[in-house]
Amino acid sequence: MQALYAQYKQQLSPYYSPHEASLIFRACVAQVLQVDEQKTYFLSDLTATPQQYATLVDMLQQLAAHTPLQYVLGYETFLDLRFAVTPDVLIPRPETAFLVRQIIDQNKHRKNLRILDVGTGSGCIAISLAHYLPQAELTAVDVSEKALQVAQKNAHSIGVNVQFKQLNFLTESSQLLPDFDILVSNPPYVMESEKSDIEEHVLQHEPHLALFVPNETPLLFYQAIAQYAAHNIPLVYLEINQALGSETQQLFTQVGYQASVELDTFNLPRYVKAHFSI
Repeated sequence: MQALYAQYKQQLSPYYSPHEASLIFRACVAQVLQVDEQKTYFLSDLTATPQQYATLVDMLQQLAAHTPLQYVLGYETFLDLRFAVTPDVLIPRPETAFLVRQIIDQNKHRKNLRILDVGTGSGCIAISLAHYLPQAELTAVDVSEKALQVAQKNAHSIGVNVQFKQLNFLTESSQLLPDFDILVSNPPYVMESEKSDIEEHVLQHEPHLALFVPNETPLLFYQAIAQYAAHNIPLVYLEINQALGSETQQLFTQVGYQASVELDTFNLPRYVKAHFSI
């Protein structure tokens, strides 16, 4: 195992610091050998079968080809819950977790909540809300059948009930009765012109369907959400393109909401919250 450890550090050195490479190696070993990650600090105590060793070598080859660690491991932890991830879904991120925490904290005392998650992907938003707001009924939609399969698997493994529906929200939102108390969404919002700013491992491996929007209509999902939600859904939470915060906010004020741009943990404009009284 020591030789393989050295191989990981050497081959990953162009992309990761020695400390990061060490953490990646230990995560892979823990996954393949099915041991607690703390035990991977004592490599002399660990023995891999030939098949396990070959799996670890294959994982290294994937990592050296810029495959994100989460896809190599097959999971990501989000709000202390373990979500399966595949290249059919975006990897859940801390910025999204921060948004979900806000929804939980601000609504944990409300009863009989009905929440709609638009563009659910791995299901991390809807499933986390169902887990931490057990009084809520969750509906989650996505255009991708493969993404919904991942989300359904996650709901089952985490043990929550979410109603999933395959639907193109841009053209089929009328199929959803707007009888929800809260709408939340982390829709595609990266403009095609911003591709050069995207990290290579994201650009190569994460689904473009869930990332990019045309330069000419960068707010098309937010426009569809605003039109659907207006005068029907009293509370909307959105993750946004930080370069388009005021424009996104305006979409909702124009249809009668009180809307504000909220900052993330790095003090960047990352969210819009919109509300009105009914």
